[in-house]
Amino acid sequence: MPLKEPKYKFNQTILKVFGTGTDKKIKVITMNVLRTSGLVDDEKDKKFSERGTVNTEKLEENISRTKSKIFELSYCNPWDWFFTGTLDPAKYDRTDLNNYHKKLTQWIRDYNKKHGLKIKFLFIPELHSDGKSWHIHGFLYGLPVEHLKQFKIGDTMGKGLAYKVKKGDTVYNWPPYANKFGFCDLEPIRNHEAVSKYVTKYISKNLATSVKELNAHQYYASRGLNRAETIKKGTMLMDLIPTYANEYCRVTWLDYSDDLLAQLEDSII
Repeated sequence: MPLKEPKYKFNQTILKVFGTGTDKKIKVITMNVLRTSGLVDDEKDKKFSERGTVNTEKLEENISRTKSKIFELSYCNPWDWFFTGTLDPAKYDRTDLNNYHKKLTQWIRDYNKKHGLKIKFLFIPELHSDGKSWHIHGFLYGLPVEHLKQFKIGDTMGKGLAYKVKKGDTVYNWPPYANKFGFCDLEPIRNHEAVSKYVTKYISKNLATSVKELNAHQYYASRGLNRAETIKKGTMLMDLIPTYANEYCRVTWLDYSDDLLAQLEDSII
């Protein structure tokens, strides 16, 4: 009779590759304690937890896990546009996040069918300063630039956007969205890693608490998006200087190369 696998393993490493094309990173996660069953390897959520964890700890762990997932989806997909969308209060209840999500995702599905496109998205909701109304930030790919209209000096726009246009930044309007929902703007993505880190700032305690009260989500994503590729799991023999470390894990980010990936893979037994 085979021996039962232990519930926990110690000093375990997970080797992953993030990104697409030539824009890739290697992530090495070494956990002090790792569950054998039901493995989830977002590093900050691997606490060797005790029963009766207080709500604040659970909230912080949930925020950390969500940030990790959003960074993964952001960095591992070939996004074209950073998107900000609002709701026109004359057309929609801006406090109804669930309805906004349902209407928007259905509209994108219909838009894809109408134009023969495959637009993919990753959206993160954010509260306006009134603490009640919602807008979204996030990413799009598969939306041709021909469907957009570049903002020019003299167009109706907010102060912040007007400043960008005045200094020469390229910013677009998506007129079909604007006609259906409200004001929006899109900027071409030039640095996937930087914008992936930037977008996680929208995930906060305020957002987590607000969406929980609404029984909503902290982010919305198309089906079939790319995820990080897990290359190997086991015990790593090579010593690495961590990029991040706490009492539960060590994380090292490395610039990608085929040779380095092969060396790291060979060092895990």
